Amino acid sequence: MKESSPSTLGALLKTTALDFPRKTALRSKQNGRYLPLSWADFDREVDAVATALLERGLRQGDRVAILSENRPEWALTDLAAQRIGLATVPIYPSLSSKEIEYLLLDSQASWLAVSGSSLFQKILPIQKSLPALKGILAFDSALSLSQKEISLPVVPIREIKKTPPQPDKLRLRSEQVTPDTLASIIYTSGTTGEPKGVMLTHENFIKNVEASRKALRVGETDTHLSFLPLCHVFERMAGHYLMIALGATIAYAETMDTVPENLMEVRPTFIMGVPRFYEKIKDRVVEALDKAGPLRRSIFAWAKTVGAQKRQRLEQGLPIPASLRLRLLLADFLVYKKFRGRLGGRVRFCVSGGAPLARELAEFFCDLGVMIYEGYGLTETAPVISVNRHERYRFGTVGIPLEGVQVKIAEDGEILTRSACVMKGYYGKPAQTEEALDAEGWFYTGDLGELDKDGFLRITGRKKELIVTSGGKKISPRPIEEMIESDPYILRCVLFGEGKRFLTALIVPRKEKLVEYALSQKIAHASATDLLGDSKIYQFLEGRVAALTENLANFEKIKYFALLENDFSQAAGELTPTLKVRREVVLFKHQRLLLSFYEKGKTA
Repeated sequence: MKESSPSTLGALLKTTALDFPRKTALRSKQNGRYLPLSWADFDREVDAVATALLERGLRQGDRVAILSENRPEWALTDLAAQRIGLATVPIYPSLSSKEIEYLLLDSQASWLAVSGSSLFQKILPIQKSLPALKGILAFDSALSLSQKEISLPVVPIREIKKTPPQPDKLRLRSEQVTPDTLASIIYTSGTTGEPKGVMLTHENFIKNVEASRKALRVGETDTHLSFLPLCHVFERMAGHYLMIALGATIAYAETMDTVPENLMEVRPTFIMGVPRFYEKIKDRVVEALDKAGPLRRSIFAWAKTVGAQKRQRLEQGLPIPASLRLRLLLADFLVYKKFRGRLGGRVRFCVSGGAPLARELAEFFCDLGVMIYEGYGLTETAPVISVNRHERYRFGTVGIPLEGVQVKIAEDGEILTRSACVMKGYYGKPAQTEEALDAEGWFYTGDLGELDKDGFLRITGRKKELIVTSGGKKISPRPIEEMIESDPYILRCVLFGEGKRFLTALIVPRKEKLVEYALSQKIAHASATDLLGDSKIYQFLEGRVAALTENLANFEKIKYFALLENDFSQAAGELTPTLKVRREVVLFKHQRLLLSFYEKGKTA
């Protein structure tokens, strides 16, 4: 950004629209092809929607909730509201009516933006219990036809986009928006307890954008494919506000299922994803290799070995010799280029956030010529705290803190951070705010970590998830669970052992892989479910778990585990909207099974 950087999100967009008026801002799929919208046109639409909201009596500080998948109208509503001092409340489309009701009531949202009819149906049963709600902004025109079903006014966004902007009124309202003005209330996914509304200001976002821009090699010529939910602060800041600051292009994936196809159409220059996204790419590569002939598999293995040699030298700070450079060129021609092709062909690097990235996964991509820069942050920190970068990278860490962000480790190992990016507090929850923020401005993240001598941060666990055995041993479950989940036969693992003599676990296997194994070993079965009770299958997985954890201390090893037929789900309350396991719910649901492992003489 320039020397006189914009201090609010509304000013951020206005600056970019003036700098790059004709450049493509947004691209969305309509009637089978991606259509562009320029920065100048997008800014005009934002002014029109902001004017329409003013005409409907919304005052500074009012809340506008957004219930929608990623699409241009999401960004349009968000920025229009923020331009005139309103605060937006993102709501995951996957939430139930009851969960949506809680967020709308807690935030006291006065307007709600809704995309499609399926989401509109979630509002109908709860509309009478929302006294603060004054109207609905419909992204799809068909919603305006449903007036008979709802008592609230339903206004199509296509109509209010035609509202003639009122420059004087807009200027007066936008001048009242300061860096300290509330920009958004983002509800945490609530792995423990009810969701908390995180209050983030314009300054919180702007400062994180400025620091992230300095950390990553991105600019106005870049293109980003937006597929992570905009309800998640990572996509909101890095995938949108940062792109706006740069003048880069944002293209929207149609759905999560079409991301592979959309990657080929949009051809992004970098990718922002969560670990599960990168795992799926790796799985597809491995699956394709399994079906390939011996020659192709040999070439792939050779190219990956060459990539690993480069990685190892870089980790040791050694130069790349000419002979290795030649092999890398050949490997790029034979393998790496095709791998990048799966990502659209133009990707320079990837960024991972939202959950821990397994080191093995980062190395897999690196060895095939694509770096994944893992970062760390929370909703409460808007969100990025630290990130690996091109010139400073260390595997197994989440990089170094952003410029202007302080990080320290408390005596009990908890990560503390302080910066202009840290939230104002939790909406309507002063006691919980006081618990999370001390008098000196340090935010207690709840995560455990270590800072090495070079300033790289490593996450070692979650404080609330810490398991303390009956022998007093403290165990962070996630690193062990991730180790086990790296196995191709295992989808998910949840450890148990609080106050117990040893660890046990719930394991969700990849049933399709078990069927393949059973067929190769001629293990009789009528269905994949039958295999879960087969002793040979248990012994097979037991051996794999033992091999994965052989270097752990004895108290960190799993003594018994149970195989579950079905994966955890949001519908059952076992997963958050960001697909994190609600550990307490899962363990409570299966507590009788887990406790049976500790009965005297039990051999599972």
